Amino acid sequence: MLKGNIQYVLSILFLGLWHMQLSGQGDETENGFVKFFYPNDQVSSEGMMRDGKPDAYWRTYYVTGVIKSEGKRTNFLLDSLWNFYNQAGELTEQISYKIGERNGYSNKYIYNNPQNPGQPTLISSELYVMGKKEGSSLYYHSTGELKLILFYKDGKKQGLSREFSKDSTLITVVQYKDNYVTDRERVNRTDEGGNKQGTFRDYYENGRIKKEEHYLDNQLHGYYREFDGKGDLLMAMRYERGTIVEEIDEDMKELLDMKSTFDQKGRLIFTGGYIEGVPVGIHRFFDTTGVVENAYLYNELGQKVSEGIIDEQGRRKGSWTDLYTSGETRAKGSYLNNQRSGTWTYFFQKGGIEQKGRFERDRYMGIWNWYYPNGNKWREESYFNGREDGMFVEYDPGGNILTKGDYIGGEKEGEWIYMVGDHKETGSYVIGLREGIWKYYYPNGAVKYEGFYSQGNPDKRHKYYYPDGTLKEEQYYVMGIREKNWKKYDQEGNLVMTITYKNNEEQRINGVKIKLPESDIKLIR
Repeated sequence: MLKGNIQYVLSILFLGLWHMQLSGQGDETENGFVKFFYPNDQVSSEGMMRDGKPDAYWRTYYVTGVIKSEGKRTNFLLDSLWNFYNQAGELTEQISYKIGERNGYSNKYIYNNPQNPGQPTLISSELYVMGKKEGSSLYYHSTGELKLILFYKDGKKQGLSREFSKDSTLITVVQYKDNYVTDRERVNRTDEGGNKQGTFRDYYENGRIKKEEHYLDNQLHGYYREFDGKGDLLMAMRYERGTIVEEIDEDMKELLDMKSTFDQKGRLIFTGGYIEGVPVGIHRFFDTTGVVENAYLYNELGQKVSEGIIDEQGRRKGSWTDLYTSGETRAKGSYLNNQRSGTWTYFFQKGGIEQKGRFERDRYMGIWNWYYPNGNKWREESYFNGREDGMFVEYDPGGNILTKGDYIGGEKEGEWIYMVGDHKETGSYVIGLREGIWKYYYPNGAVKYEGFYSQGNPDKRHKYYYPDGTLKEEQYYVMGIREKNWKKYDQEGNLVMTITYKNNEEQRINGVKIKLPESDIKLIR
């Protein structure tokens, strides 16, 4: 059964068919290829008719002659992929159909991405099964970064949704049940000074919580928890202003067996807790003067997850080793005054360095390097006081540069180079915003695109080229607003379309006003 969502598809066609039937011309259009026309003799739609109804492949057009939609029908019902276009002939939506229902992914595109003006940017991708949303639907920022993940079951929002900032940081989690919000939480937020505040959380791909932390003024404050992919708790500790608090839950106190060991002179050399013989929490070892010389940290399953010094005030100090629950080394480094300090090295579970760099007062400092599992360098960047400052280089697994540039105070600055898919991008930033001339290049070195930016906005004339250097498209902006004539050319250099803009609105296409009435459609025999 055809639903309301197909009003996108052939609304003009149905008007034309209705007009045709009222005119008593149905006998002549029972079968075969037909065309419908606007009053200006421009084709409005065309396709095959069978038994007086549209079937097989159909196209509809704007009054200017620009294609509006195209797709096929099977046994009169919408089928396979349908494409929809704006009045400039740009693809804006793709919908997959089966037996007249949305079935598969429906994608929407926009063309106002300041990073790639005039080119398609995916803005949403929704999965349908027999007319209803199902599974994960993805939504994107206008600049292309993932913004929101929603999960649907039988057409209704269900379970956990996640919202991301433009730098890919998770910032909001919402729990749904049958389309209704049951819980909403802001996470991974910092204040104006860059200090962590509130809940910080990481998730596994299956949506389960991987790690949960609570911060107050950039210090751990509250419970710190780690979970496995099944949702089982691996480790739990409570902090107050960055200091571990040795506090046992009331329901566990009766189960906890605290043990102490003394040497022959009666001096305490060990303390630790057990539940039914399983070590839990902090286990401390003391020297002959009563000072903690080492400690083990166990999760509630009795797995050792860290080793180092935790003094009796709960402060970490000296050399530390963090472990995977299966026993492999996860990280090595040092603490000073309960904050990470000096060189820290992080490892993949299967071995090999994953990340290495230096901390000062628990903040990134100096050069940090990230690696692929094969040992090749993935990323190299410089920090000052926890913010990017200095050079940044990213490599592919084969060692080729993907991205290169500089940061100042956490913002991109100066000349940057990107390798994006099949092309290279070069240009400059000022305080994190594009500024001046940007150029894209084909693999053969020919210019693919060039345009001017002002304070991050496309400005003045922008040009696109075919691989052989022939002009493909001309655009004009005034501080991000589309203005004047935009022109498109074929590969032979012939002008094929002119779109006139005023204050970001389309006024004319090929000299024709775009707001001509489309409802008055006639069939020309």
